[in-house]
Amino acid sequence: MKRILIATTISLTVLATGCTSTGTTGSPTPTSGGETPTTSSSSASGLEALASKPCDLLTEAEAGSLDLKTQGKAEKVGTAEGCSWNVSGKGGLRVGIRTTSGVKDLNLTGQVSQTKVGKYDATKVEAPDGATSMCTYVIAVSESSSVSIIGNIGLVSDDTAAACARASKAADLIAPKLP
Repeated sequence: MKRILIATTISLTVLATGCTSTGTTGSPTPTSGGETPTTSSSSASGLEALASKPCDLLTEAEAGSLDLKTQGKAEKVGTAEGCSWNVSGKGGLRVGIRTTSGVKDLNLTGQVSQTKVGKYDATKVEAPDGATSMCTYVIAVSESSSVSIIGNIGLVSDDTAAACARASKAADLIAPKLP
């Protein structure tokens, strides 16, 4: 008991010492460059709001324009809050919102290329992991957040171009809604 009391006293003393002023005086001065630093906090908070209702990223009419006639189903997969639309025998679409993982944090394999979706930088992955019926667009919302759009045409199809067309159209519909 005595050891715990001594350890607690020492810890509090160290903590208090670290929080006291060193006597430095002065006033803050602006940095050169004239620009205000930006943060991704507004992007992250806006994306967190969308992550709570990921199926709202596509309206019923927008989903219909992608031949997705079913209601989207919200589900969490890994670190992504997402929504899936499936069409029996014709694949579907999955949107995943990652509020704490940027594009650089993801392990993207397949035919990878850089592109733009609206005002955002994006990564296009054709046939991810060799799945020729799939195509993924990952939109870089910030350095530490991203939205992935995975289009697929069905397991028996090798039509990567059709999967990419579905994912690309969905990405174009979703990008304007991102923070």
